Amino acid sequence: MKQILFVVMGLILLGIIGFLAWPEQSYEPYEVSSAYRAQVIAFNIPDMPDDWQWDMFASEDGVKMRFGQTGNAASARATVVMIPGYTATMDMYGEQAADIAARGYHVIGFDLRGQGGSERPRPSQPEKLLIEDFKIYSNDVALFLQSLELPEDRSVILMGISLGGHVAFRVGAEHGDLVDGLLLLAPALRPKAGEMSFEQITRILRIGDALGKDTRYVPGNTNWKPRSEADLLEAGIELCASSPKRLPMRDAIFTVRPEQRVGGVTFNWGRQFFGSSNFVLQDGYPESITKPVTMIHAELDDFVETDINKNVCNDRMTNCVSVSIEGSGHCLTQETDPVLDRIYLALDETVQRIELSGR
Repeated sequence: MKQILFVVMGLILLGIIGFLAWPEQSYEPYEVSSAYRAQVIAFNIPDMPDDWQWDMFASEDGVKMRFGQTGNAASARATVVMIPGYTATMDMYGEQAADIAARGYHVIGFDLRGQGGSERPRPSQPEKLLIEDFKIYSNDVALFLQSLELPEDRSVILMGISLGGHVAFRVGAEHGDLVDGLLLLAPALRPKAGEMSFEQITRILRIGDALGKDTRYVPGNTNWKPRSEADLLEAGIELCASSPKRLPMRDAIFTVRPEQRVGGVTFNWGRQFFGSSNFVLQDGYPESITKPVTMIHAELDDFVETDINKNVCNDRMTNCVSVSIEGSGHCLTQETDPVLDRIYLALDETVQRIELSGR
């Protein structure tokens, strides 16, 4: 029995030593196969709208973030600011931006720092997301909104997707005077942690920080690789979205535009994300958002605790409407046409609520 105990303790000690000595690998972007690249070349990546213009915005710490907008600002009914989700880029949403603009809205897309065409925190490790505090994301958006020159009577709606929904939620709570409403698509208020509990993952993330590995990937995470090189067009609600013409969008873009790639979760980013999750769910925080909010829930969501989102919207907020979409996965903006149509209808309904409130 003592021998078994010594063996187990020795293995644990070796594991700790190996973790402490674990070096950071130099950056090497993943190379896809020629067969996979051929699939990507044949895949349709919609262009941004014809009148779309890209530009850069510098935050208070000098970090430059990319944004773009349609050219209909003068005549539009309202301005919709799209905030993509985790690792995502506005390049994925040319079709959606055009659809929303066609409904009479001025569309702005904002790449969060470290993603899309925005500046990366470490040029030597461009795919790693690192953040000192999650409030930096919402502060970036707030400063960006303040920089916009829009008509004073123009309503501004934040359309946040997953992580972007988390950021938009914080903007609504902490900078509510800058927005008139929120459209949150499967907002990542409480991320799922696989088979582990939220608390177990939180402890693991804190250990990585304590051991000085905060900038390393969490085990199992790496620089970007395609979900599958066998079939680019594979899709299904259980894989995040059911549309084979939209679900592959990120992998296709990351293949042909490698400068936009973002890898997996680092200890630093994960720890800040989970900490922000606790922060936004604390007593009084959701209740502080009084502007019209529409929160859309996917039928099958393997990334976000939908029941918590529904509780927040239905029971804790005074001006929030829940919309559940059957046949949808977490990646709502990459879903089928009927799902997108329901999202656009929810946008129209949100704007109507804003207008009825006297904005």
